[in-house]
Amino acid sequence: MSLRRRLGLALLALLPFLNGLAYDFTYDDKLIIRDNERIAAPAKVEEIFTTQYFGGALTSAQNYRPVLLLTYAVQEWIHGNRPWLFRAVNLALHAAVTVWLAEWLFALGFAAGPASAVAALFAVATIHVEAVTSLVGRAELLASLLVFVVARLWLRATREGRVAWGVYGATLGVFLLAVFVKENAIVAPGVVVLGELFRGGRGRSPREAWGGLSKAVRWALAGFALPIAVLFAVRLVVIKGLLISKEAGIFELENPLVVFAFPLRAANALGLGLRYVSKTLLPIHLSADHSAYALPLARSLRDPLAWWGVAGALVGAALTLALWRRRPLAALGLCLFAGALFPASNVPFVIGTIFAERLAYLPSAGLFCLAVGLLARPSREVPRAGRPWREWLLLASVALYGAATIARNRVWKDDRTLYADMVAKVPGSAKAHYNVAWDAQRDGRAAEAVTHLRTAVAIFPGYYDGWALLGKQLWDEKEWGEAIACYRKSVEIFPTYENGRWGLAKTLEESGRIEEARKAFEDGADQLPDSYPIAYHRAAFLELHGTLEEAEDAWDDAVENGDGAVAARLAHARVLRKLGREEEAWDEARFALVKDSANGAARRFLAEGYERAGRTLAGGAEWTRAVRANPGDPVLASELLEYAVRHPGTRFRARMLVPVIRRCIPKPDDRLAKALAAFGA
Repeated sequence: MSLRRRLGLALLALLPFLNGLAYDFTYDDKLIIRDNERIAAPAKVEEIFTTQYFGGALTSAQNYRPVLLLTYAVQEWIHGNRPWLFRAVNLALHAAVTVWLAEWLFALGFAAGPASAVAALFAVATIHVEAVTSLVGRAELLASLLVFVVARLWLRATREGRVAWGVYGATLGVFLLAVFVKENAIVAPGVVVLGELFRGGRGRSPREAWGGLSKAVRWALAGFALPIAVLFAVRLVVIKGLLISKEAGIFELENPLVVFAFPLRAANALGLGLRYVSKTLLPIHLSADHSAYALPLARSLRDPLAWWGVAGALVGAALTLALWRRRPLAALGLCLFAGALFPASNVPFVIGTIFAERLAYLPSAGLFCLAVGLLARPSREVPRAGRPWREWLLLASVALYGAATIARNRVWKDDRTLYADMVAKVPGSAKAHYNVAWDAQRDGRAAEAVTHLRTAVAIFPGYYDGWALLGKQLWDEKEWGEAIACYRKSVEIFPTYENGRWGLAKTLEESGRIEEARKAFEDGADQLPDSYPIAYHRAAFLELHGTLEEAEDAWDDAVENGDGAVAARLAHARVLRKLGREEEAWDEARFALVKDSANGAARRFLAEGYERAGRTLAGGAEWTRAVRANPGDPVLASELLEYAVRHPGTRFRARMLVPVIRRCIPKPDDRLAKALAAFGA
């Protein structure tokens, strides 16, 4: 393909997505990129390879994508949390996928015109907005790019029946990277085999294609098993499972198919395959959420809805055979669509998502091959003067898709816009209502949050997250009875739900039901003995409502569960001091400073201890370190100056920091202003 054609396709891929460039982090972008401590600094790079995709406990481990996280990490190290730069890389990747798709089709032997037409439709497809504009959609972009790179390198490595081992090694290396970007890149060997069936731009029978391969090429095909074996071995070590962690499960909210037996699940999943076809070719009512219970599902095999997908699969198979030699590009497209979608289709096994538009990214290339292959001018047809109707149709389709893509991008401006669109498009989705409620409660729109949460749990009564958040909203409104009932419902559904357990106990405490709260804390500690939030809140409860000995023991548990969390250590130190165990209390405060040397509360604790012990110079030194580490904190600054007034022997230390305090706090509050005046006097 010419350089001009490549540049044109790349530009076409960029243009309809440019208006989304300046948008903010949305949805999962915040957890995976903006707030992800694992990618914040090179020192933590090891954690990227030793933890599951979302981080945290293996109870939620469904994915392992270290190479993808590494791309975010490198950007984070270079330019920090700037969403437009992350999105610019997504756009560049989409442009690259578009060009490599055309290159692969051209290298197979299809004419440059049809190959470019396929890529042009792919470039502007509206269903791709979720993959391109959403930052976490990079998984689809990068995995798809590497799949096409693998397929193209294979063709180069096996020219004329010989194997160029250097290029072949690069092919396997790229494939290994791809499967650690996203699991669905495992289809790359299938795309390679598909290329062999259509090598030369014509459909060949499997026997003909296999017979045309040399012995070396056949062995080279078997080599694709090696990266796959590495993938599963590493997943087994890191997340303790081949597909998902043995400790994890798939929640019905995300994928209602998880509760269906195989025949019914597969029938429904095939029906959803038809939905991918319709949403790709006719992008109406696109949404970032299709979870329970937004989609119509057959509840038994007697339901006619169960057989639409089966009928569609049979028609697709028959059409593929009919087009195999007459319209090879169309037949290739049907195979590419079915094969690329298969691992994420919920047919062979249940995945964490019932339906997501981002999952159509790679399979959609097959649908556009089908469309162009069906409409392309047969080679025997004599071209007419002027622009043929097929070219006009292509131009119109590209223009319409491009305009729809520009409009769809606007939905991803921010969370509020995105969540409102979800509810408008899929009002039957419990998760969509929950997302609106989450955004509303964060912004203080309590009534709106409660309304949507009630809708969410009405749609999906098993939504324990929804019940707990509704409980929290009602807790804030001091609607104690209903708040407690909501929390009880959440732990009834999911007995080891951490937020539900401590929320129930805290709500009981706040409502004055102390003995019930005590029992709720004990039940939570029994159910989740390693939970830091439960241990922390239980310790605080016992400090207030129990004995100091009980509280000290509970804070010790909280320190252990929190891996030495500073807040727990300081609370433990406070109780130890009340018990008269001053040296142990100081040790805890010092351990807190080892974890966070700038922690002002730990410095304050030590300074107060030194003052009580009559070691005023040591106390002054701690106050000085506290303010030096937190020069913009007016409370610490006030306390330092007040201490220096009480103990004139420490004034020389405080005096050095006064200019820093004035510079960092140009408008002091009343307390600091008085402290500065007293110190100056």
